[in-house]
Amino acid sequence: MKLTLYVDGASVGNPKRGGVGVVVCDDSGKVVTTYSAPLPQATNNEAEYHAVLEALRLAKKTGADELTLLSDSQLIMRQLNGTYKVRSPKLQKLHAEALALTRKFRRVTVEHIPRQKNGLANRLAQEAATQRVECRVQSVELEAKKKPLTEHAAPKTPPSVKIAPSILSADFRRLGEVIRELELAGADWVHFDVMDGRFVPNISFGLPVIEALRSETSLPFDVHLMVLEPERYIAGFVKGGADIVAVHPEATHHLHRAVALVKELGAKASVALNPATPLEVVRPILPMLNVVLVMSVDPGFAGQNFLPFVLDKVKTLRRWIDETGLPIELEMDGGVNANNASDCVAAGATVLVSASGIFQSGKSIAEAVQTLRQAAALSTRNCSGLQI
Repeated sequence: MKLTLYVDGASVGNPKRGGVGVVVCDDSGKVVTTYSAPLPQATNNEAEYHAVLEALRLAKKTGADELTLLSDSQLIMRQLNGTYKVRSPKLQKLHAEALALTRKFRRVTVEHIPRQKNGLANRLAQEAATQRVECRVQSVELEAKKKPLTEHAAPKTPPSVKIAPSILSADFRRLGEVIRELELAGADWVHFDVMDGRFVPNISFGLPVIEALRSETSLPFDVHLMVLEPERYIAGFVKGGADIVAVHPEATHHLHRAVALVKELGAKASVALNPATPLEVVRPILPMLNVVLVMSVDPGFAGQNFLPFVLDKVKTLRRWIDETGLPIELEMDGGVNANNASDCVAAGATVLVSASGIFQSGKSIAEAVQTLRQAAALSTRNCSGLQI
């Protein structure tokens, strides 16, 4: 018997709980059953691995001998396929357990799919995380009738805000250690500010740094290209390990083409908007995007003061995204710290990038990440972005 398994793991952020969701389909595409369960204290990648493990166990119980495993976590799928080495001790254990389970089947195919095609598994994971339901296995002929899978299904309950430390302010002498500390601290993404000295005043680092650090963590790499003609470099950065690639409208003559290239290469597409860049620039291609990155300083160097007027732009973008129901993360970068994090979230941000606020806070990396996460949680606004 051959089954198709859609899996998703949701991290609600430490110390809050995460959840896993699994949807099992037969050869005809009919949903056979689902599984969801809460998962305390899980990072994004740990939650995804737990979802994979539960899916494999469920498939074994049903007597399947051939599987297609589908996940919207490109990094986890690459690790299971042997493309990326797993360095985190916690993930190494989960990875080994998953591989051991796959050997119990005659054939297992592992594939990455876009998040919008994994909507029901995502919803189950979010429901388990936020409602803290008991573990359950359901027949989804009933489940599918109540809550059909839609291409752009919005979650019933919001995920937590993601923390994406920017290594621009980190100690460059020990970046490998820094990356591993960020993962242990519960960071959700690692943000890379790539500067060319032409689009912005300074030069930071490039592809060799990202390639060298890729094996140090399984966290998603969020690469912000502050460079002219980004389409010349996109393929190299994706191949080198970028999971998300952001380009600036002013840096390219053909924004649509640059965004399409990112998507074609299998990465998440993001457009970065400077404080004075009109929002209408991005509106026509909003359905193509996974992330919109709003700069709350003029890009070029770390340590600048947050520009409060940018919050109005974020509110407008939040309204556009909510009206369409698109699964787009709304990211803020520039002067973000514990003093303004709740304002960013209240305006609609779902991802907070912080450089000096993490690495020059006077605290350890773990303490700084936790402080920023706690400050973001002070907002009373319900976020509506989806997890990547």
